[in-house]
Amino acid sequence: MKKIFLSLILVLGLNVYSAHHKEEKVAAKGLISSEIFDLAGEMDLYVERYQSCGQATGAKHLHPFGTLVYVLDGQSQTNASGEYEAVNKGEYWFERSNWVHGGQDPKAPKVDENQCSQTLTIRVAKKGESPTVFLD
Repeated sequence: MKKIFLSLILVLGLNVYSAHHKEEKVAAKGLISSEIFDLAGEMDLYVERYQSCGQATGAKHLHPFGTLVYVLDGQSQTNASGEYEAVNKGEYWFERSNWVHGGQDPKAPKVDENQCSQTLTIRVAKKGESPTVFLD
């Protein structure tokens, strides 16, 4: 009887956890490091490194202020210009403010699972606000 009771408590606990646990949204997979620097007490500067392989799978989002992405190694893809293009090691792209991107895009070029890249992402946000706004 004690085992049955403990089993029921465990199952109930897992169900409650599942009901209240939200899947965390990410703008890009493979975050390696993130540092935040104060800009005169009014803004924060975010400097983040990412490493990933294969197709990008971030959730649909925007950044209230522009974002600069520099490719440290490998090759990445962007459609910040309106058309998809490859961006190689040593190159960068700029994402304009409030540009909606991410999510599933049937027009995105296929990327081999073995194609990897490392990027450095630099963006700002008002103090106390997120640099990324997720859209449903």
